[in-house]
Parts: sequence; structure tokens; C-alpha cells
Amino acid sequence: MKALIRQAITLILFAAFAQSAFGDMSGSWTFAVNLGATGSGNAEITLTQEADGKLSGSYSGQLANGPVTGTYNGDNFEFAFNSAALGADITYRGALAADGTIKGAAVAGGQEIGTFTGTKNRP
Repeated sequence: MKALIRQAITLILFAAFAQSAFGDMSGSWTFAVNLGATGSGNAEITLTQEADGKLSGSYSGQLANGPVTGTYNGDNFEFAFNSAALGADITYRGALAADGTIKGAAVAGGQEIGTFTGTKNRP
């Protein structure tokens, strides 16, 4: 019986560690976006990270104002939105860094068009 209890406790602790090993991207973020010769600017992004690997939220910036949908796996993520300004769907792909920022690339039509760094807004 003690072995069974010990195994149950070990399993619970492992599950808790596994969840905490991955960052939570939920919340409000400010992204510094650099699109090279096209220009640069900031975007306000709100994300909700769901347990099934999905992301949802909103994007507000020079490229668009509207909903985003995407996925995450561990610290890696991608989300997309439609940009009427560029006449294309834009995908942001990146990863949550150890310092709490998120960094990656902006992609349109399968081509990288820029980079971004996101900083989580504190309440």
C-alpha cells in the first residue's frame, strides 16, 4: 500500500512539474515588430492558451485589428490573423524564451517578412 501511495505522489509531482516546465503565453503582450524596409511598429496582442494546444485572442496594430487563432507545443507557438493592410494572412511563429519574452518571425505567403519580440504586460 505504501508503494502505491508513493507511486501516486510521484505521478502527481511529475505531472505538476511537466505543466510548469512550459511557459504560459496567456495574457496581454506588446510586440515590437520589424518588417525591414516596410517599417516597424508595436502591436498589442492578447492571447489565451488552452489545455488542448490551441491559442486564441486578438491583434491590434498597423497590420490588423482582429482575432487570432493558433497552436502551441511546449514553448513553441504560432498564430495567424488576416491583414487587410497587406492583403494576406500573417502568421507569427516563435518561442517563449527563458527571460519571459517571446521571439520569432512574421510570415506571409510562406515567406518570412519580418521579426518580432514580445514582452508580457504586467497588470
